[in-house]
Amino acid sequence: MLSTLKQTADFLRAHDDYAVITHFKPDGDAYGCALGLTYILRKMGKRAFPVCDDPVETKYRFLPMSGEFTNAKKGFPFTPQTAVGVDVSDADRMGDSRTVFETCLNKAAIDHHVSNVGFAPVTLLDAEAAAAGELILALSEELGVPLDKTLAELLYTAISTDSGNFSFRDTRGDTMRAAAKCLDAGIDVDELTRRLFRARSLARTKLLGMALNRIEMRGNGRVAGVMITDEMFARAGAERPDAHSIVNYLNEIDGVSVGILCEQCPEGTRISFRSAGDTDVSVLAARFGGGGHTAASGAYILGARMEDIFEDILTKACAYLGEKA
Repeated sequence: MLSTLKQTADFLRAHDDYAVITHFKPDGDAYGCALGLTYILRKMGKRAFPVCDDPVETKYRFLPMSGEFTNAKKGFPFTPQTAVGVDVSDADRMGDSRTVFETCLNKAAIDHHVSNVGFAPVTLLDAEAAAAGELILALSEELGVPLDKTLAELLYTAISTDSGNFSFRDTRGDTMRAAAKCLDAGIDVDELTRRLFRARSLARTKLLGMALNRIEMRGNGRVAGVMITDEMFARAGAERPDAHSIVNYLNEIDGVSVGILCEQCPEGTRISFRSAGDTDVSVLAARFGGGGHTAASGAYILGARMEDIFEDILTKACAYLGEKA
């Protein structure tokens, strides 16, 4: 059931012993929201810890409290009674941590995905927000928790990364105003921007070069796709998260409406979709069991060969745009 900001704040006041859970394959919004809400709850005198199936990506390990992420395999500091999913549209996106969510007596979700399936009895949802971090900031204000420099750094990370450094079309005035509050709280915006958007390891740079050399164009130049294989990761000395931002280069090509990245994973293929203009790639992602935003979506397909998946996706993307493959 959808809840108001006040109802969600009342829920957070009423309970304790929190597991703050975000999705697997996390991004900056996921990290910032999970850590930000954990920080807020602790400031309220609550017990809370952040949960994610995956280890923290190297580029985000500078964030305050990032070393506190845990999961069932690593062990919890206490048995949670209340679970809050943040930046999660479906409990399945929690991976193995879904079990933690389901075993808690009290459940809530804070999200901004239009594809949210309403999996929590208390759900704060704003599908127009560029980032779930906007909602966490609004909650901190409703709860009366001051926006200090630490919280501002976490929420600025959430808001800036999911808005494409304020360049995606779902960026709105409220997005900018939320970011401005973080700046007013004393964050070093130059250093944060360098870490989040400009800094890149040699391995990531090598992987980027390999990927850009393998771009395939279809649909009269409106679809750009690339595959990243295990062999490419090995040659570059790269980690899996090093591939995550490469898709953004594809929809920056003149004339491209849809950029598609297929990444070889141990059990399947991770697919990232990005759009340019008014193309809604969440519709395309849904055809492969995924979802997300109009401008940025994803899916994960188990089992099948990546090469076959890649061809099928390119063909369907062209058809979606009314172009021949």
